[in-house]
Amino acid sequence: MLEVDGLAPLEVEAGEVVVLAPGRGHTLRDRPETPARDLSDMLADGVFSSQPGAVPSTPGDGRPTTHLICGCFRFEDMRHNVLLSALPTMIHTREMANEVGPWLAQTIKLLAYESLADQPGTTTVVNRLCDAMFVYVLRSYLTALPAHESNWLRALVEPQIGTALRLIHEEPNKPWTVATLASRVAMSRSAFAALFTRVVGESPMQYLTQWRLQKAAGMLRTGGVELADVAARVGYESPAAFSKAFKRTVGIAPGAYRRAAQPGAA
Repeated sequence: MLEVDGLAPLEVEAGEVVVLAPGRGHTLRDRPETPARDLSDMLADGVFSSQPGAVPSTPGDGRPTTHLICGCFRFEDMRHNVLLSALPTMIHTREMANEVGPWLAQTIKLLAYESLADQPGTTTVVNRLCDAMFVYVLRSYLTALPAHESNWLRALVEPQIGTALRLIHEEPNKPWTVATLASRVAMSRSAFAALFTRVVGESPMQYLTQWRLQKAAGMLRTGGVELADVAARVGYESPAAFSKAFKRTVGIAPGAYRRAAQPGAA
């Protein structure tokens, strides 16, 4: 039984996958009346292990045993992240059984095997399998999205809007306008602007600004790039214009953001 804050309890069966977006707590138990144990206590007892090849301890009292494969994706900055904002609170593979197909069971079996293996490259294989499974689950989720719903994920598979997003993502430094983007995807300016806004949920120029600043935040966290270079790489003509836009959107100046992102920063 999976209980996610704000959602109805969900029964999860063997072989199923649940993807949870960050921001809400969740509890997993065998039945509603069973007291939940804190995750930190379970980690201390060795119930879970992050080390490939390690087999967790079992109660040994004859009770049924549940084996879980858990993982997470880490984001350096969750603010203004387009993927996270597009994800629902929970994706459950049982609800998309016709789409996930036989690949799911085989992927889970391989992931379980590799998680308990102690062989060269195990960590790499597990990470790649998790990546692949996440992509498959997202792909299946996309097929179920209502056509009228604005969602960044659905925009990726809308041919002309997907191409426009790719152009913005690959070359944020270019002086894009609604007209130039529309021309590149063979649409009129007005039709492109209307379709982009309907599918993505914000205008082309709003999205462009968000993407530029997200890329800039990544460079600031990495360090080693002068502020003027960061500004130029994301399409701003001057550090002053970039700083103004960054502070307006992120809430702090680029320099302060960089300092806060450094290891050991308070």
